[in-house]
Formats: sequence, structure tokens, C-alpha cells
Amino acid sequence: MASTERGPHSIGEIASGLAGDVQDLVRGEIALARAEFDQKLHGLIIAGISVVGGALVGFAGLVVLLEGGAALLEKWIPTWAALLIVGVVIVLVGALIARAALGKLSLHNLKPERTVANVQKDARLVKEHT
Repeated sequence: MASTERGPHSIGEIASGLAGDVQDLVRGEIALARAEFDQKLHGLIIAGISVVGGALVGFAGLVVLLEGGAALLEKWIPTWAALLIVGVVIVLVGALIARAALGKLSLHNLKPERTVANVQKDARLVKEHT
């Protein structure tokens, strides 16, 4: 039987193979980072569009409800006081909603977590094998 085993590799072959492997690894990590970033950015864009669309529809309904609430309060207090009370309540509610939405639109959500984990894992493997 003929042996198909090759002799020991030269340092040049090993270095060349290692350089190619590192290059492939870096390309793969860059591709993963780009794909993960695109996915997260797409999610943020959809969330932003949904927030704006929901706010516009909600605003139309809110105007009608506020008019009705102020008209109801007018039966017991002066018109100016009814409008002031309704306005203050709505400003507070709007501020709370906006604050919650801003938390979801933070740049922290764009961090490519899987890519960072993969790069850290790859770095550990390289350190272990060197």
C-alpha cells in the first residue's frame, strides 16, 4: 500500500496557511458584523416608523378625547381651568411615552453582540494555540 501521508510542513507553508486562515477568519467576522449591524439597524428603522405612525394615529384620537374631557369638566369648572387640567395631564403622559421610546432608540442597541462574542472566542483560541 502506498502511503498518502505527506512529510512535515515547512515553516513557510505553515505561516502561509496560518495567514490564509486568519484572513478568512477576519473576513468572516466582518461579514457577521455587517449582517448583524444591518439586522439591528433595520429593526431600529421599523421601530422608529412604528413609533411615528402610532403617534400620528393616537394623536388624532387623543384630540377628540381631550375635547370631550374638557367639555365634561366645563360642567363643574370654568372652561379655562378644564382646558388647563386636560393639557397638563396630556403633556405628562406624552413625556412618559417619549421617554420610554427614546430608551428603545439608543445607540447601545446597535452593538453587534454576537460578533463581539465570536471575536473574543477567536482571540482566546488563537492565544491557546500560540
